[in-house]
Amino acid sequence: MSSLEITEEDRDRAVTKWLTDFESLAGKDETTIEGLFHPDGYWRDLLALTWELKTSHGISEVHRGLTAIDYAMRPRNLRLQGRAIAGVLGEFGPTVEGFFTFETDLASARGYLRLVPVREAGRDSFRALTVLTAMVALKDFQERGRKNRDETFMRPMEEGSDNWLDRRRTALAYRDRDPQVLIVGAGQAGLMLAARLGHLDVDALVVDRDDRVGDVWRKRYHSLTLHNEIASNHFPYLSYPDSWPVYLPKDKLANWMEFYAEAMELNVWTRTEFLGATYDDANQQWTARLRTSDGSERIMRPSHLVMAIGVSGLPNIPHIEGLDDFKGTVIHSSGRTDDVPTEGKSALVIGAGTSAHDIAQDLYMRGADVTMLQRSSTTVVSIVPSAAKATQLFRSNEGLRPIEDIDIISASVPYDLVRRLHGPLSRQMAYDDRDLHDRLRKVGFALDNGEDDTGFFLKLLRRLSGYYLNVGASDLIADGRIKLKSGVEIDRLEGGEAVFSDGSRMDVDLLVLATGWEPLQEAVRAMLGDEVAERVGPIWGIGADGELRNMFCATRQEHFYVVGGTITMCRSFSRYTALLIKAALERVMEKAPVSEDASEPGDKRSAA
Repeated sequence: MSSLEITEEDRDRAVTKWLTDFESLAGKDETTIEGLFHPDGYWRDLLALTWELKTSHGISEVHRGLTAIDYAMRPRNLRLQGRAIAGVLGEFGPTVEGFFTFETDLASARGYLRLVPVREAGRDSFRALTVLTAMVALKDFQERGRKNRDETFMRPMEEGSDNWLDRRRTALAYRDRDPQVLIVGAGQAGLMLAARLGHLDVDALVVDRDDRVGDVWRKRYHSLTLHNEIASNHFPYLSYPDSWPVYLPKDKLANWMEFYAEAMELNVWTRTEFLGATYDDANQQWTARLRTSDGSERIMRPSHLVMAIGVSGLPNIPHIEGLDDFKGTVIHSSGRTDDVPTEGKSALVIGAGTSAHDIAQDLYMRGADVTMLQRSSTTVVSIVPSAAKATQLFRSNEGLRPIEDIDIISASVPYDLVRRLHGPLSRQMAYDDRDLHDRLRKVGFALDNGEDDTGFFLKLLRRLSGYYLNVGASDLIADGRIKLKSGVEIDRLEGGEAVFSDGSRMDVDLLVLATGWEPLQEAVRAMLGDEVAERVGPIWGIGADGELRNMFCATRQEHFYVVGGTITMCRSFSRYTALLIKAALERVMEKAPVSEDASEPGDKRSAA
């Protein structure tokens, strides 16, 4: 039986039957799910049933997860949303899939279901390959929207009363109050979370040490554009104009972020440095120290603290003998190269990841004699057609579905399944790029296809390094216009010379350290100290629960969160961080109904 051969009505009936059976079992100790889930199936929950971002894989894990659901979080009223469709998913072949809606005592939610056909004992049936359950809203605390707009300024105003601008200035000043949430970092992650919180009537202040919102992109190298398509990079609540280019230039994105902060009425303090914070367990609040734009120090006492400084953390500066006495200019890839003289200069770029390639190309285009020092192999993928395959879901659905729908479909494929699907996909990418790869190998460039042959995207999820989406630098390297030194290390610097481990030397006017970043846990250590850093633990990379470690979720440090990553990730997952924070502020779980039967799992619920 193929899901592609059955009628639309049969697909609807298959999904509806599965949802009915699932509703009757979830949260009950006697749950038996062998007839519902494929043995290789996945259940991913984004807060809706567990208050966690969590993936369960296989019958045993899914069984344990479903029987542990708290009474107040049991799903009910599961309904197919729209029509079920026929699909195909990698090695599993044809699928029947579709959106569904449901609710719990506390929240409204959506899901996405993929069924695969099976035949047992002469009977045809469907089992779930992937099930996503995702919280959309807390029932008692709906987002602001068309149905519940603020009507404050429809009321007659008394003479001398404040207008909108007066109120915005007062809100931004924080003269007589503390924010409920303090967000450190005004990049895409911080702004999106602040917008989500604002729509939930949560008072959030974003602080950033740069001069302007968007400087995190504006100050980067001159030629930078995003390497993934605009279709996957819209911001929540406010999409880019239809006329904008496929690949966004960094200054266009920077200006958009500044506009977004104003349009969303976000409270942002620029030229403000976060100096540190301590948490008071008894009062359940932070005491944070800020140095503001006028040089004064301000104490804030928010209930929640969010680190949104980006997933790169602190620059990794390698120890190089002679670096302190080097006569040339030294810049880490996090810094600016725009104002550095380049014409006729000799530039050495240490590193062979994305930043190294982009900066090497930028310096070459500005007249420098550029050499790239490659210390380890790199995954190289052409921007078109190969890398575009990774964002095809967004590109093919843009303008046809709301981006919230596309985010749900994307999230319905857990990271472990992404890994499995990207094996064949990345090998196809490598085949498509074989001519470019052959040219690179001829000049000695070391290539790989990821740790387990899964390509660049899994490198992004695991360690955010070791890959490059080619927008021209690879061609310059293959043609010899950007020189290459591969398989050697820089041994030391002597005056204005670099001495390499093979004994060779070169004159260097500009040394670019594209040497990556310290682990994000070290950024927590610098901000909040050793105790908090150790309590939080490693950040980023796929954890034992199948999710990114300590990203967007509640960490082991109470009322502390880390957000960051690609624009796509920040848009999709900032929703769940905002809901967690709102639920904690409103003590939603403390008000949750409890099962009348003490044997029910309702008396085992956890705090939000």
